[in-house]
Amino acid sequence: MSEQTTLLDQAAEAEPQTDTQVDVTESTDAQPEVEAQASEELLAGKYKTAEDLESAYKSLESKIGEKEDAIRDRLKEEMSQPKEGVPATSGEYELPDFVEEEEALASDALKEWADHCLESGYNQEEFQRGLELYMNALPPQPNLKEEAKQLGENAGSRIEAASLFANKFFPEDAMPAIERMCEGADGILALEAIMNAMKEPSMNVETGTADALTEASLNEMMRDERYWNPRVRDDNYVKQVQSGFKKLYG
Repeated sequence: MSEQTTLLDQAAEAEPQTDTQVDVTESTDAQPEVEAQASEELLAGKYKTAEDLESAYKSLESKIGEKEDAIRDRLKEEMSQPKEGVPATSGEYELPDFVEEEEALASDALKEWADHCLESGYNQEEFQRGLELYMNALPPQPNLKEEAKQLGENAGSRIEAASLFANKFFPEDAMPAIERMCEGADGILALEAIMNAMKEPSMNVETGTADALTEASLNEMMRDERYWNPRVRDDNYVKQVQSGFKKLYG
């Protein structure tokens, strides 16, 4: 009898323990739902009030602004540092071989380019590259030495005479065109033809009347290149001289 009572009592004591375990399990399963509900009530999953959220955004903006200022200051510092190869003054840039020093000293455009290069921090290579691009964009220039060779040994005196003549007889506003024309040998020859035409003796070969129709004047005409030089020979001019002699001596 005592053993039965003891077993029943043990069974009765064991039953409440099973109920307790079920309650604990149910409580454990419900905990995530409670936590999720509490999390949904937070702003952005982190902040309890709108003031907290606003304060966090302001703090973030401040940190971003500090980074931008730091980057800007670093760039300014780098730009202020002297670049390797940049001279201290614009006059210290070296001229390339294709630029004459005398022309460079008289060129305002070249001075402005050098000043611009210095302000922009360009080194010698960049300075010279800009000059090369400019020169390549210009139309081809005549080779004055080669053109002068075509005028013969007395090219210097012929060019000088043509220059004096042009300055005397052409107006100032026409001189740029005359100078361009005389960049080549053909231009000098054309100008010499004008010069010779202006100094011909005033005579009318057809009528035989001439103020200067003398042997001396005809000999002077024969010294003209149009009479004796095959390169510039003028048949009409030669006939004029021959006709003059016929008039004098029949």
